[in-house]
Amino acid sequence: MNNRFFSGRGLKGFWRESGILLLCIWVIFFLNRCAGPDAGAGELAKWLPEKVSDLVYLDPSNPYSDKKRELGRYLFYDNRLSVNNTRSCSSCHAQAFSFTDNYTRSSGAMGDLHQRNSRPLINLVYNRYLTAADSTIHFPETQMDGPLFNEHPPEMGARGHEQQIMDRLKNDNIYIALYANAYPAEKDPVNWKNSKLAIATFIKTIISNDAPYDRYRRDSVLYPLPAPAVRGRQLFFSSKLKCYQCHGGNDFSTPLKSNQQGQPDFYFNTGLYNIDGKGGYPSYDRGLSALTGRKADEGKYRVPVLRNLVFTAPYYHDGSALTIEEVIRGYEQGGRILKSGPFAGDGRTNPFKSDLVSGFSLTDTERRDLISFLYSLSDSALINNKNYANPYR
Repeated sequence: MNNRFFSGRGLKGFWRESGILLLCIWVIFFLNRCAGPDAGAGELAKWLPEKVSDLVYLDPSNPYSDKKRELGRYLFYDNRLSVNNTRSCSSCHAQAFSFTDNYTRSSGAMGDLHQRNSRPLINLVYNRYLTAADSTIHFPETQMDGPLFNEHPPEMGARGHEQQIMDRLKNDNIYIALYANAYPAEKDPVNWKNSKLAIATFIKTIISNDAPYDRYRRDSVLYPLPAPAVRGRQLFFSSKLKCYQCHGGNDFSTPLKSNQQGQPDFYFNTGLYNIDGKGGYPSYDRGLSALTGRKADEGKYRVPVLRNLVFTAPYYHDGSALTIEEVIRGYEQGGRILKSGPFAGDGRTNPFKSDLVSGFSLTDTERRDLISFLYSLSDSALINNKNYANPYR
């Protein structure tokens, strides 16, 4: 097992100065959390790279097992979990697209458009916040209630049809065996609770950590980056662009800026819209303010993962940018300018925009270099990894 903490509720940091101090911290952690540092981990550690120092967040009520993971893989790819047998989890989270769907906005079982596009289901165990605009959801075990049971819009459309869907699985000999293996102590293991725990177990093993930049960091002599990517890396971490202030950590999604509680502040308004000149965003999706009710939170969304950008276009929470260059130019301007259309406005003057989005200047060569670095964060091994592939094929 990796020498790191596994936490169901998070821990700001830990010291590794001596064996005695480490032992004391483990004891304190155990007493305060009512669950050991191994809670929920089991053999999950074998899926995680050893040299990633980011904290791992796990729901201690769902300990890992290989058999539970295998059941979850089957369920993840099964259309029978939707009301009309048309959608599976993989419909919006396809391996070929780093577990997104390449649509501007995802659609559900009834064809309704979701307010956002799908987020990549990679490295979820390193993420304290899982959704674009809900800071209360921390684990995939609870996050999936949205796509499964939401009615506005219906994604999988399972609400009101829960028993019907479970009956489909109970009549399948493959599932009878898979559930029995995953939950051997239960007499009737085919139920929604166990299904969600199994799917969560599977997706928590979807780890992306073999991009060219990862290999470069492990051995820069054996795996050198192209010169443009090296120059782009220098720009990314420069005082001129300061991209790293919002995009830190293993997934380039952890901000340096802290909130009033001293924790990283993951939600920012980047000046993407300013429809009414007063900070307005499209009415179908106003960001974090839909949760908090605070006008100042309008247009705030979680800092996105920068891994696998080659596979996850279009960009932004609503897929409104088709290319990385388009995104970068918006940041160069200090906010996006939309001159026409229903959402026209000058994002630079959005009153709720983060002061970190202040604009900068790039030459064409510098912009290409920055894009080259961002593309070096893309892990083609992930999309070809048979451990994550559809078991029905």
